[in-house]
Parts: sequence; structure tokens; C-alpha cells
Amino acid sequence: MMKKIIVISTCALLATGCAQNRLGGQSRVSILDDSSRAHLEAELTMADYTAFAEKVTNKMLASRLVQSWGRKRPRLVVGRMLNNTDNESIRIQDIYDRITETILGSGLVRLLDKSATSFDYVVNTELSSTRQYGTGGEELAYFKLEFKMFKIDGEMVGQWSDVLPLGKARRNFL
Repeated sequence: MMKKIIVISTCALLATGCAQNRLGGQSRVSILDDSSRAHLEAELTMADYTAFAEKVTNKMLASRLVQSWGRKRPRLVVGRMLNNTDNESIRIQDIYDRITETILGSGLVRLLDKSATSFDYVVNTELSSTRQYGTGGEELAYFKLEFKMFKIDGEMVGQWSDVLPLGKARRNFL
């Protein structure tokens, strides 16, 4: 009970302090839901990386192809991830690490290093983006994460992807 009172009091003080900006007008401050992945810009956040990587990886793991392996546990290599976005600062290694962690945790394959020369399948991953801009400063960004699975002879046997749209509304200035 005491913890709730402290949290509510702190929030009230913060809201009061944030209620006015330097120009004396009302600012637009909101309390966000803990489970939301709110954005101030049309860019990916660490929460997006994690959720996006898990979603596409789980799509692959739940596919008919992967499920048909049963207890075979083939040798799988996750190739180097390509960043085909307009943002070179995206932490591609974090996305790659989440993908490999999810695959390893599934127990469905034997995960090998990228340098392995003897394997059954390789998964190539790519992150790409496109952007649209409105006349009033609006921005809409689409991020696509795509997996393509190949046999050792080069035959493509699977493809999985998902798109994450992010929008930035027009900025209002006082």
C-alpha cells in the first residue's frame, strides 16, 4: 500500500512539473502503458528488435517445413544479417543474437557457427526499410525482416517475413 502511495505521489509531482513548458503553455505529456512500444520517431527501438526477431523466428520454427523434421535436429547456420535500411546505426548484432537465441532455445536444430562448412540448412536474414513523407511533416516507415532458408546445394526451401510499420505524426509548435 505504501509503495502505491509513493508511486502515485511521484507521478503527480512529475505531472505537475511537466504540465508547463518554458513558454508557459501546456505541454503534451502522457503516461504510457508499460506494455506499449511507443515511439517519438519512426525508428526501431530495442523492444522492437526483440519482438520483431522473435516473431519472424517463431514463424519459421512453427512452419510445416521445420515441424516436419521431427526429432532429426538438422545442422543449421544463420548467415550474416544484411542491413538494407537507410539507418546504419541499427544494432543488427542484437537482432541476430535474438534470432539465434530463439532458434537455440527451440531445441529443433543444432545451431552452427557462420564459419561452419558442413551443414544441412542455412538461413539468410535481411532487414530492409522504406519511408513515406507527408506534406505536414508526417513520416511513415516500414521495416521488413525476412528469412530465407536454403539447403546446402542452394535450393531455397522456405521464406518467412513480417513488416513493422512505424509512424510519426506532424509536430505541433506553439
